[in-house]
Amino acid sequence: MRYEWFSVTYNKRFDFCFSDSPEETLDGYEEGVSEACLSLPDSYSENGAPVPLVFSAHGSGGRVCREEDVHGGIKYLGDANLEKYAVFDIHGTRPDGRSYGNRRYVFAVYRAYNYVISHYNVDPRLFVSGGSMGGVCALNFVNTFPSAVRAVGLFYPRTNLHEEFIGGMREHGSFDSQRNPKKGFYLREVIADQFGFSQNLAWEPEKTAGFDPFNTRTVTIDGKRYTFFPCPIKVWHGDSDVSVDFRTAREYIAGIRRAGSMAELRVMRGRGHSINPVMQEELGLWFDRFI
Repeated sequence: MRYEWFSVTYNKRFDFCFSDSPEETLDGYEEGVSEACLSLPDSYSENGAPVPLVFSAHGSGGRVCREEDVHGGIKYLGDANLEKYAVFDIHGTRPDGRSYGNRRYVFAVYRAYNYVISHYNVDPRLFVSGGSMGGVCALNFVNTFPSAVRAVGLFYPRTNLHEEFIGGMREHGSFDSQRNPKKGFYLREVIADQFGFSQNLAWEPEKTAGFDPFNTRTVTIDGKRYTFFPCPIKVWHGDSDVSVDFRTAREYIAGIRRAGSMAELRVMRGRGHSINPVMQEELGLWFDRFI
């Protein structure tokens, strides 16, 4: 396995159309740059059959940095899968890598995807993975660019930004109500920053429309949620996770199944907020179904 490093540019400006003035330019361009990393299996060749490609989004404790040889969400797949797939990730739109799937980040990922399929012998029909914060990043990419994706597999994903922003993880506790002493950041502040909220830190649904997975492509009829997810999805989640409540993932997957789409949830009894080899092996088996 070897690593390839590159950078992508993206537009740092938000494109919200909140004015009706014909004299005001509502959009513009301010360049941002994100590092990106691609792993290639030892069997990779410029000739022959294209290698299957995965985008794997890192969590809030991850990042991509060539200088420090840090590869983001690539490691989530495990060694066996990295010998079968080409896998890429980007650092993101914040210096600390905590992008929370905002629209600038999603378009930066799309540019990285286009770079990879243009410069390497990979299959453009993308698999998407991620863990924790990388879950919302991955889901927002899929919902924005569904035609590029054939299947999704996620580890303990954050899916409901609104719930976490206003109240956290139900009785499991929350670190958006106080600064997390371990992580050293304030979840509510990060979300407000990445989605362009006002300084009062109030939830602004118009600024997350299409980028809060639990409420994207979703309707509620007679108290039941129906989520029209555009491709097959499987989630692995521990029922002892104290960072992301597995019951939110259960509700999310139930809404997708209720709408008639292929969706699976693997609850890992006694498992917390971490990946084990069984989850990595099952992720590979899940993706293999679609090759």
